[in-house]
Amino acid sequence: MIENVLKELNQIIAKITLKDFRFILGIKLSDNLFKIISYYDSKLKNYDIAMENMYFSVEDKFKESHFNIVKYEESINKHFFEGIENYFAIGELIKFRNKDLGFIYFIVDQAEGKNAIMNVKKIINENAKQILSILLDIKDDYLKEYAVEQNINSLLYILKAHDAYTYYHSLRISELSLLIAENLKLDQKDVEKLFYASLIHDFGEIWIPKSILQKSGKLTPSEIEEVKKHTYKLDFLFAGNDYFSEYVEIAKFHHEFLDGSGYNKRMNNEIPFLSRILAVAEVTDALLSNRPWRKALSMEEAIKVLSNMAKIGKLDKDVVDIVIKIIPEFYGGLYQTHTLKYKDIYLSLDVNNQKTLVEAKVIDAKKDYITLYVATEEVEVNGNIINISNEYLTIDKYFDLEYYVNNMPINTKCKVVGRNKLGYVAKIDRSVKDDENVSIKWNLTGIGIPLKKVIFVNKYVWRLDNEKAFKAHIETISNKNIVFYALKEKIDSMAETKMVINFEAFSVKVNLIGEIINKQEIFTGYYHCDFRVGEITDEEYYKLLQVIELRMQQIKSIK
Repeated sequence: MIENVLKELNQIIAKITLKDFRFILGIKLSDNLFKIISYYDSKLKNYDIAMENMYFSVEDKFKESHFNIVKYEESINKHFFEGIENYFAIGELIKFRNKDLGFIYFIVDQAEGKNAIMNVKKIINENAKQILSILLDIKDDYLKEYAVEQNINSLLYILKAHDAYTYYHSLRISELSLLIAENLKLDQKDVEKLFYASLIHDFGEIWIPKSILQKSGKLTPSEIEEVKKHTYKLDFLFAGNDYFSEYVEIAKFHHEFLDGSGYNKRMNNEIPFLSRILAVAEVTDALLSNRPWRKALSMEEAIKVLSNMAKIGKLDKDVVDIVIKIIPEFYGGLYQTHTLKYKDIYLSLDVNNQKTLVEAKVIDAKKDYITLYVATEEVEVNGNIINISNEYLTIDKYFDLEYYVNNMPINTKCKVVGRNKLGYVAKIDRSVKDDENVSIKWNLTGIGIPLKKVIFVNKYVWRLDNEKAFKAHIETISNKNIVFYALKEKIDSMAETKMVINFEAFSVKVNLIGEIINKQEIFTGYYHCDFRVGEITDEEYYKLLQVIELRMQQIKSIK
């Protein structure tokens, strides 16, 4: 399909006599929301894949009259003008049976003047049927992709509200499944099916009470049966939605074993191959994740369990062999995903000289461009209501984006370059480098000691509150932060967010001072905490880096 589209577009582009131009063809998805099918740049003499599939809106001028001109200063899609601010855009809605089907942009040098307009008009008129044919041929595929992505995006956030652990588990499973598929060199269509299936595989858990999902003790037989229901609830959830049928057929068998001992007693060839991959990913993540009733296994222990399950015929050996190779990188903190979609995202704005975090949602991410929905247009700072949309998120304004990758905090500078029906289009500024992060996933037990303010010689000083010390179950260590979980009651009893964490690894004792900057109740009765390392001595920082490096070397040797 794509090859045929490119062939037809190349025939049209070959007829364009303009010296310097950009040609953008988009298909309409909904009211004033379009998606780029192709973006041709004459300077590249090729298609700019960084811009493909991005969402955009159409300027009002283009709706009111044909072949109007929009300049850089007037455009709501300034990312189309990247590096060519002295150009202007000419646009034309493509209609079919009096309904908007797509849109064409031509961006040309202002020096071309009226000749450019006449040239573009001629090209569109002469090739109207061909352009219309292209849009009609691909319309259904693009509408399906849009519907699938947005439905999954919405349902994932419902799942997160119901059970945060399952939400993060689903994200890990999707990334792990993709890595497995990549190593197996699967066909691209199968990779796509597996990805969507892995994202939806636990949506049926919305029907399972949270009291069961997060129970710290052993489940009763009736509770186990309640848990098993989540696999076939997928059929119920997506009944009548044919877009998801092929993904459901993969996802609902993620608890099947080859020997027939799984939830639905399916065996061997009765289990689709993509479901077998999902089953291996499911078991792998379950073994290596902390749960209310048990601690995560070490990577070494998990690999032994997986190998044995393949040996006795429960899991597909070929898939297990692949995942064993992936585990040290993926669960060791060595693998860094660049996917921003579905992650916890915050805009960090300097509002009246005060750092303000605003929750956001990534609707779409393509290369350096992201489309963000921002939760609110107004924030309250020191008693004042500030409209961030008008003052801090206008076109060409910069902001910081904060998010987590493998529990490691990332801070990235972005620039607002567009607006559309979904929200803001931002471009990541790659010229601004974040400080180097060295991160490792690691199950360790440490001690957290809150700090409290006490008056000393007419001023406040910090003292250790040893009476409120608690056990911190460490999951990830980096040179910037420690991610741990601890009893909610212990964290809530802290008078301040500042604390000390100490732990021992490889006979090295590490003591860190800092503060909890984020906490979330992923398990009932436990907080998942992000402890940001503060000012520490060079000696302590060296010890921190030393144990991380030693663990990295240890992980790399795991087989």
